[in-house]
Amino acid sequence: MSGQDLRVLNHVDTAAFKSALRAIVGSVSIVASGRGADRRGLTVTAAVSLCVDPPMVLACINRSAEAHDAILRTGAFSWNVLSTDQVQLAERFAAMDGSKGASRFSPADWGESVTAVPVLLQSVCSFDCRLQNSVEVATHTIMIGAVVSQTHNQERTPLIYSSARFGRIEYFETAK
Repeated sequence: MSGQDLRVLNHVDTAAFKSALRAIVGSVSIVASGRGADRRGLTVTAAVSLCVDPPMVLACINRSAEAHDAILRTGAFSWNVLSTDQVQLAERFAAMDGSKGASRFSPADWGESVTAVPVLLQSVCSFDCRLQNSVEVATHTIMIGAVVSQTHNQERTPLIYSSARFGRIEYFETAK
């Protein structure tokens, strides 16, 4: 199935589909890979846990993104969930300021873990992953990673995105 032509007859209107997708709330993350001057990363909302035993995650990466080939080259990536005080970082890795390549990494505190790819030290949580599989679907590749290391900063509040706006979670009291 990898890389096959996925032309679909009678599909929904693309503009209407994009409009509906904007209503979905997603956590804002940076997926990063590479080393040194070859570091690459991008802002994503399409990254999720896949299974817990063994711990695995997936991230959907556009094949035109700089980080795409870096992930395939290194065989590793990090998934870094951003906090509410990292909106500028989300915008930077989304190229909203025109930055590209390794220069995107300069305004934040990045480290390395098991796989030696960049890991954001002040994220809500970061997962250092070895690439287990990749599946090409239309314009994207689903990158499946085995989690080999992680961090979790419980005091940080996750950044979310919906309707073209950044926000934060609001919790409600419920009957118990």
